[in-house]
Amino acid sequence: MPTLNAEDHLARTLSALVPGVVQGLIKEVIIVDGGSDDATLEIADSTGCRIIRTDHERGLQLWQGCRAARGDWLLILHSDSQLGEGWMDQVQVHMKNFPLRAGYFHLRFDDPSILVGLWAEMLALRARWLAMPSGDHGLLLSRALYDTTGGYKDQVAFEDVALSMALGRARLRPMGASLTTNADRFHAKGALWRGIAKSFRFLAYMFGFPPKPPVKKA
Repeated sequence: MPTLNAEDHLARTLSALVPGVVQGLIKEVIIVDGGSDDATLEIADSTGCRIIRTDHERGLQLWQGCRAARGDWLLILHSDSQLGEGWMDQVQVHMKNFPLRAGYFHLRFDDPSILVGLWAEMLALRARWLAMPSGDHGLLLSRALYDTTGGYKDQVAFEDVALSMALGRARLRPMGASLTTNADRFHAKGALWRGIAKSFRFLAYMFGFPPKPPVKKA
């Protein structure tokens, strides 16, 4: 789970995982932090998470976290995404019956507004028709499958798309449980503008233009 100043959501995200820890389904929770200066690390430490510190580039964070994981299965989540009711049953079904495929959850946002709902539908269509679930969907896959595809790439954006493309449609499947993600970031720059800008960056990436790194402040 990559984090950066995630104190507002991390506790709720981790609490949804507790039943899985209690039943032995989850063996370890790895937090890969990109330099938080809030209470993120305190929350992670107090709940028994394993903490890795690295630079704040999500591709690098995910690569580091998956490399450090010791289990035969990987569950990748964003720090502001809470798994919904029935997620454990869906995970167990997937692990038992679909070991050669990666599963992703049904994505919801915690905002009923029309624009955010439209963006959620666009992401759902992308997952269904292009076989490219976003990182917000979460991802469950075996270590063997992850290694076969080459895993996450150390890139500044669209690491989720790169992994989905490496997996291919035949090795991806939706799972029945939902996952609710925070929508605050859509309002930081305006939901409409953010959606349009993200769509253009996605199209540019698909046409071979590498994502630009963020401008670092002096």
